[in-house]
Amino acid sequence: MFSKMGCLAGSCILAVTFGRLDREFRRSTKDTSRRSPAWDTAVLVPMKVDYGLRVLIHLALNPEAGPVSAGQIAAEQKIPEAYLNHVLSNLQAAGMLESRRGPAGGHMLARPASEITVADVFVSFDRSLAPLDCLDSPEECTLSGACSQRELWSDVERVLLERLRKTRVSDLVAEQREMTWAAVAG
Repeated sequence: MFSKMGCLAGSCILAVTFGRLDREFRRSTKDTSRRSPAWDTAVLVPMKVDYGLRVLIHLALNPEAGPVSAGQIAAEQKIPEAYLNHVLSNLQAAGMLESRRGPAGGHMLARPASEITVADVFVSFDRSLAPLDCLDSPEECTLSGACSQRELWSDVERVLLERLRKTRVSDLVAEQREMTWAAVAG
């Protein structure tokens, strides 16, 4: 599973635990200076992917609201509006968003959240999940044919891609609702 740990220089650092979220660790300590052990398995995720997921989750949380303006999304999700417009364009081109112009215009999901995977979002921004460049372009690596690490990193990419294909925006929406209700109740 994935847990957002923080954002630096245009990329978000996600803890990849390939199983359960490390919620128990975070809940068991109120000491914010302590890091989850999952921090040691961090993966960089492009900011566009993070923003794209935030947009899709935001729209999926209230589908009956109709079209939502870019300004409202930007304000509520803390995304710079100029940057958000690029993200919205990519999501629309990938068939995940529908946009309408005019006074009652805005953005909404083009298909159900249950039909959009996290892998779809990565692909919409032309992002590779390969932890090393040589996995995408082995012909450019002088060691590729005799590299003992290649199979290991290829397996990591496969497991990560498999997990992202299984995780749907609707799963993230359900988790967001659960977290929101827990925060209100707690």
